[in-house]
Amino acid sequence: MFTEISTAKQQEEEKIQTDINLGIDLSESLVFQSGAGAGKTYALVESLKYIINKYGKSLSKHSQKILCITYTNVAANEMRERLGASHLVKISTIHERIWDLIKDYKSQLVDIHKEKLIDEISTLEKKINEDDKFRAYREMTEEEKELFKGIMLEQKDNFYKVYSAKAREVDKVFKPILINIPDILNNKSKFRQTVSAIYKITDYKTCLDMIERKQKGFQQVIYNSMYNRDRLHRMQISHDTLLEYGLTLIQKYDLVKQIVIDQYPYILIDEYQDTSRNVIEMMRSLNEYANAINRKLFIGYFGDPVQSIYEYGVGKNLEEIHSNLNSVVKVFNRRSCKEIIDVTNKIRMDDIIQESIYEDSIGGSVQFYNGERDDVNEFINKYLEEWDCSEDNPLDCFFLTHKTAANYSGFGDVYEQFSQTKKYKMNYNQLTTEMLSNDLTKLGEIPRVFYNIIRFIKNIRSGDTPIVQIYDDMEFYKEMTFDELKFVINLLKQIKGITLNDYIQSIIKVYKENENAKLRKIIDDTFGMEKITYESFHNYLLVKLFPDIKDDSYKEAEESISKLLAIDISSYENWYQYIQKDIGKRKDKVNYHTYHSTKGLEFNNVLIIMEKKFGIQQNFFNFYFEHYDNIEDLGKNELIEFEQAKNLLYVACSRAIKNLRILYLDDITEIESNITQIFGGALKFGGLTKRVYS
Repeated sequence: MFTEISTAKQQEEEKIQTDINLGIDLSESLVFQSGAGAGKTYALVESLKYIINKYGKSLSKHSQKILCITYTNVAANEMRERLGASHLVKISTIHERIWDLIKDYKSQLVDIHKEKLIDEISTLEKKINEDDKFRAYREMTEEEKELFKGIMLEQKDNFYKVYSAKAREVDKVFKPILINIPDILNNKSKFRQTVSAIYKITDYKTCLDMIERKQKGFQQVIYNSMYNRDRLHRMQISHDTLLEYGLTLIQKYDLVKQIVIDQYPYILIDEYQDTSRNVIEMMRSLNEYANAINRKLFIGYFGDPVQSIYEYGVGKNLEEIHSNLNSVVKVFNRRSCKEIIDVTNKIRMDDIIQESIYEDSIGGSVQFYNGERDDVNEFINKYLEEWDCSEDNPLDCFFLTHKTAANYSGFGDVYEQFSQTKKYKMNYNQLTTEMLSNDLTKLGEIPRVFYNIIRFIKNIRSGDTPIVQIYDDMEFYKEMTFDELKFVINLLKQIKGITLNDYIQSIIKVYKENENAKLRKIIDDTFGMEKITYESFHNYLLVKLFPDIKDDSYKEAEESISKLLAIDISSYENWYQYIQKDIGKRKDKVNYHTYHSTKGLEFNNVLIIMEKKFGIQQNFFNFYFEHYDNIEDLGKNELIEFEQAKNLLYVACSRAIKNLRILYLDDITEIESNITQIFGGALKFGGLTKRVYS
């Protein structure tokens, strides 16, 4: 689109890369900051190339490599394509690379795991001793407690069979056998929580015992990126616990630090603002130790704090955690027309004031409209026609409300039912990441299990899908004969259905009726459970989606889960495709996104549908516009709220290359003057004379 690069700006850009290269040469760690569209990935790749070209022979000679940590698999693949083949660079996501760094320290990880189990037991025992929900158990005599624990451990199967049953069914099973301690059954919700805590403590203590006795299966920690949950008693850890263990291992063992430093003298981290604090603390620990033992180590952070839109990233706090970093800043924009850059500069409000690197960057357009919810379809259709949109020149439409994006993308019923569960009603904003993230490590525990199940179903339904894609562990197939493979495939073909519930029941029926170990392993690993039954899976959903549920809410919870499972499989497949999508390769006339899902992408024609409410925050964008010109008056928490809205608006608007239109769906009377400061004005959609603000 642009052709005339400014010679002076190009020279300045080259000087910026020279500054990064100098940091590499001197092993002086740095942070490279740039706004959207500045070529951050280009700078990172150029830095990798510089290291390869200048230090490649030395790295090969000493069996060393460059470590490059990216935010998503999509970003990792893009970087590999740009860099080309190189045996000297390991490019991967954070979780994949951290696990690769620590997995061989088996005994040390087991020691850390033991400490985790002991801490969890201590926490649970403290809750039992203090929390009101455990009062009935706490008031038992020691003899009664032991009797109760013994009975419930023997009755584990029966407990889970009636876990979600009505109170009278629970009484029918347990009153006769708890006749000497009847008070524990007075409140069924507290009874369930008490027994669950006892089971968990017992499982953790058993696991500790098995570790001490060096039993098979208890001598190493297991991490599987397919799941996002801890099963500590099975030695299995989640994504977050992986980073926790990685930090503990690095901080605790100097030998581990030294080995990592000697193996990876260059570490580059992409999108640092979205990186977990634990990872930054690992890097700081490595950097400090390298200085202490006089080893060369370069750590380069590449990112933009204003593009921090997730709560779990370090955001603008990088240098509070890892101090004494050299700073390199780039202000040139290689993505957008001048008109869009001017607007995004006003949004970001910091020292990075971008300018296009091109001389011929004028020609874009920005308009801000105020309208009603009923205007959305007309708004989309207007620009489909006005911009002559097609599969080759698509329209990309951003929705703040994830429910709307889900509706337009064909899985609104799935999103709605998830949002009605207790877990996500309590943490509405969490649903955005845990259900709609293109980064699979960010999917919540239940959404990730559903994702695995839908993937499994889709692969079964696709007649030409090889079994190696249904279950992608190659070790699994080594001892299988052709006849056994054929037998397993034929069993899988029996799985059918219309709703998700149909499919789950069909899968479990095949599982129950066939004792083939290979078949059962495929299904066990898909669900992330062992010896699965429909009841155990249903109870698992109940516990995770309705934590600490009270007796009078069980019926509502049961109905919610039934509705979740009763949704047509096509809706779940639409959700799966939304998660899976490679946006850059799609061929649709209109593409629908949430603001969050557009991060790192760029589009010619952008429509942003905006409203003041975001999740439980009733005044999200109104608050930003209201305080745009008086942020000095905001308190600490108010400033955090302001920056959340600012960052999300900046990310959304800076995706546009040429055309940007915003439709605000709420009243703007009180905020119109500040909207005008940023966008040049606001039009009422559907009636007033059109003006282009540029």
